[in-house]
Amino acid sequence: MDIENTFFVDLVAVMGAAFVGAITARLLRLPLLLGYLAAGVIIGPHVAGLITNQEDVGTIAEFGVVLLLFVVGIEISFRDLRKLGRVPVVAGVVQVAATVAVGYGVGVGFGWDVNQAVMLGLVISLSSTMVVLKTLNDRGELHSLHGRLLTGIMVVQDLIFVGMIAVIPLLGDDAGSPLLELGLGLLKATVALVAMAVFGSRIFPWLLRRVAGLGSREVFLLTVVAITFTSAALTQQVGLSAALGAFLAGLVLSESDFGHRALAEILPLRDAFASVFFVSLGMLADPAIVATDPGTLAAVVATVVIFKFAITAGLIRSLGYLPQTGLLVGLGMVQFGEFSFTLTNLAVDLGAVDGEFLSMIVTAAVLTMALTPGVVSGGTWLVDRLGRRFRLLQPYRQAELDADERTSRLRDHVIVVGMGRVGSLVAQSLRDRGIPSVGIDLDPRSVDQCREQGQPAINGSSSNEVVLRAARVEFAKVMVLATGDPISAYVTAQHALHLNPNLQIVARVHWREEGERLKTLGIDEVVWPEMEAGLEILRHTLLIFGDTAESVDLLVDDLRDHLAFGAALGQEDELPEEGLGPEPRSTAAPDD
Repeated sequence: MDIENTFFVDLVAVMGAAFVGAITARLLRLPLLLGYLAAGVIIGPHVAGLITNQEDVGTIAEFGVVLLLFVVGIEISFRDLRKLGRVPVVAGVVQVAATVAVGYGVGVGFGWDVNQAVMLGLVISLSSTMVVLKTLNDRGELHSLHGRLLTGIMVVQDLIFVGMIAVIPLLGDDAGSPLLELGLGLLKATVALVAMAVFGSRIFPWLLRRVAGLGSREVFLLTVVAITFTSAALTQQVGLSAALGAFLAGLVLSESDFGHRALAEILPLRDAFASVFFVSLGMLADPAIVATDPGTLAAVVATVVIFKFAITAGLIRSLGYLPQTGLLVGLGMVQFGEFSFTLTNLAVDLGAVDGEFLSMIVTAAVLTMALTPGVVSGGTWLVDRLGRRFRLLQPYRQAELDADERTSRLRDHVIVVGMGRVGSLVAQSLRDRGIPSVGIDLDPRSVDQCREQGQPAINGSSSNEVVLRAARVEFAKVMVLATGDPISAYVTAQHALHLNPNLQIVARVHWREEGERLKTLGIDEVVWPEMEAGLEILRHTLLIFGDTAESVDLLVDDLRDHLAFGAALGQEDELPEEGLGPEPRSTAAPDD
């Protein structure tokens, strides 16, 4: 069989495995990521051996990494990252340094030589941008506080990776000048970042505006793809990762008028290539190691999960964030990174480590990646249960809540949960009308901004009863749930109604299922922005066609009643919900 035919046969095998893995995972109600990884293990060289040329598959998988990071860059804007200040930089640098030290110690404990011990520290210090951001995206938590912190730390890790590439040759047989190589790598990284910020922010939006003026969707899509891969190629040429270049291009476009359009056009490509990436990762794992050396494998996995979690959670807490935030960020870091494979392969090529070390690291990496969706999914549940049972996560005293005198005297007021764009707008409008309110937010910076504007606010988790009492929930009249976290919103509503059964709650949701869950608690109003947008668009369309305002209002009210959460559920065949709002998808709703 010639090379071209072999390539297409391999591609069909990978895509077919991705399809079967996805269907199986969906039927078993498991994250799709697990289905992709399991499919890769099965068709990989260590099990069925269906793939003859794994390098070709790896090349295609790189497209998935680049496209995913470009999309994430659009969804996480410069403004979101700037709000975090120095926290991601400090947390990223200290976390990597501490994890390298721990990994080195564990390697020495295994009786490994210095090269292997150093390599263990380096590879476990990195986390998987691809796995973490996909998991957050699928759960709608990309724009949550812990999601934004994780994104910032991942960017810092990608930059540190450049320095690691310069260090690896020192472990090989042909070591050069360490300081010179490291300095050159950091200089290249700095120049690339500055160039993207200065030139990309001007050239890319200008180019897309010109192309959009041509009125061709195909040309616009090709331009977006060209921008993505050109940025990836340029950063790769200067020693940075291609994924980082794509991420920076997305960040630049997120500030332009064409960010949302670019996102919509490229999403189908991202999903297709991303599935190939995860299948290709599964192909690298060698299940035989589980039987031949289970002790070492378990120790490596435990080191990553336990120590990276503890180090990161402690760092976030020490930087002024609440324990809940620290735990959720720590849980998101409990895996190897994609670049761990790059570092290990480079070390093998240079003779620093052997093939057995490579197999161990790759298998452990795939295991930790497979664990990530479950760990992240269970994080919020674990935080809530531990907090209520042991109060370990409720270190709030009244002084720590910084509730000022106005807060302590509040009565018949409104509690606004989530002081992003939506919550801040509600609070500002209430102030203008003389209605007292207090905000609750996990992000200390958002709380500081509220107080500077004269808005009483509390830094804490709204799902914590101590925080709710500090907001005087027992005496409140209304609670507005403007948070983007559906689990937190549900738990908050439970606690709030327990403390004040007469409390009226108005909640914002992004998926129909969220609204139906909240309605089971008996809350008063659930606002579904997608449905309301559809109804408002319908209203204006009918008015243009000459319908009277009265008849349009009656129709819109009837539709709203029909689609109301918890009502008319048996009639969905007559008017399917797809008509007025999207199905849940991976593009997360921001906590705004």
